[in-house]
Amino acid sequence: MKKHLAIFSLATLLLIYACFITKSGYFNHPYPNIDEYIASFLLLTYTIILLFWKKNRRKKAIYGFSFVVILMISVNVLNYYNEWHPIRLNLPLNSSQSFRVGHEPFEWRKAKPAAYNYDIVTLGNYYSKLKNWKRLRGLLVVQDDKLIIEKYFKGTDKYNAFNIHSITKSITSALVGIGIDKGMIPSEEEKVMKYFPEYQNQVDSPKNDLTLKHLLTMKGGFAHWDAYSTPKECLVEIGINKKPGTNFKYFTGSQALLSAIVTKSTSQSTKEFAQEHFFEPIGIKNGFWRLQDGYYCGGGESYYTARDLARIGQVYLNKGKVGSKQIVSENWIDKSFTNYTDSSSEFRILDDYYEEGYGYCWWILNYQGHKIYTARGKGGQYLMVIPEINAVVVVIQEWNLMKEFEIENNLLCDLFSILFNNEKNSLEQKDKLGLSLAKLDNELK
Repeated sequence: MKKHLAIFSLATLLLIYACFITKSGYFNHPYPNIDEYIASFLLLTYTIILLFWKKNRRKKAIYGFSFVVILMISVNVLNYYNEWHPIRLNLPLNSSQSFRVGHEPFEWRKAKPAAYNYDIVTLGNYYSKLKNWKRLRGLLVVQDDKLIIEKYFKGTDKYNAFNIHSITKSITSALVGIGIDKGMIPSEEEKVMKYFPEYQNQVDSPKNDLTLKHLLTMKGGFAHWDAYSTPKECLVEIGINKKPGTNFKYFTGSQALLSAIVTKSTSQSTKEFAQEHFFEPIGIKNGFWRLQDGYYCGGGESYYTARDLARIGQVYLNKGKVGSKQIVSENWIDKSFTNYTDSSSEFRILDDYYEEGYGYCWWILNYQGHKIYTARGKGGQYLMVIPEINAVVVVIQEWNLMKEFEIENNLLCDLFSILFNNEKNSLEQKDKLGLSLAKLDNELK
């Protein structure tokens, strides 16, 4: 049995090491907690094979199950200290790769859609069609600072926190703006290399021209496909093939650099700075944020409830204010929603809407002439700010399932149609009321 004990010990150590490697370096896949389950399955399979031989069956079974427990505990301890993914994340292959938070999500004031003149029959028909949107997990609409639509699917509810992926970029942008507002970062025109003197002698010359604004607007000129690159990889290993500021190319490494700059400028981690100066003042909490190479991911891998995410959108809609307190400067909000790229082959062009520009980590959408400022993430995560109708829309989808793009896009556009047509009808009703009152006034005269 000593031989089996040695084999189990060695196998468990190797599997723990394999989990460490995959979780720390190869995490951008649908099920970040699947590694330990695969490793446990391999150990259990080996145990079952050994049980075919009758000799010492009981001890073999005890060894096998004991080492599975040791493996799971070890990997979860490593996960806790390295902050790879939420400890409480739902099991792999679950209908939702989310987890339930321990805090109370933002408590919105509520109003019924009818109070805003939405047609109940039209909305009812729309709700019934949402069963065809198989990846949809959360849908929220906030109008005039009131929650008027809140729908969850596949067993999720307001307590579920979801991976919002690249919506994180827009949050990182807000943190840069707050850092500038507080004088911790001089301006977005600052040179990036000022913050990374440790790499100064290892970079090619074009990187000396990089500014924070280039990173915010995706105009860093990096010659690399979009990936979760670390700051060191961005500066030392990845080259630049376009002059910074001249060409739009979506590159998540830009926000990794921005997150590192927030940390270096504020003497706080990005997460700590966000909690103190952004999340707490607006009344929300981050569910989880992944740590990578010593910095929190600036471009993805953060989890929020749909309600808390909508609150971020409301702050942008309110020009950075919460009540009378300015959390993000109005100037930064305006810059974030300003278009810095007139056209790009990377912009999506669809029948009903198209991307017409990119601001400071915000996409600018045009839906039939209506402007929608959008933070979007992989797999169909959307935080939409619509000043025209004073609304915020949150869409959460299960990104690891197969997309049914035409169905999903049609249902999203149906929602736009309901929102914008209702505003049009409301204005028409107001015009008619105004004419009637004017007519009555004239008759009384």
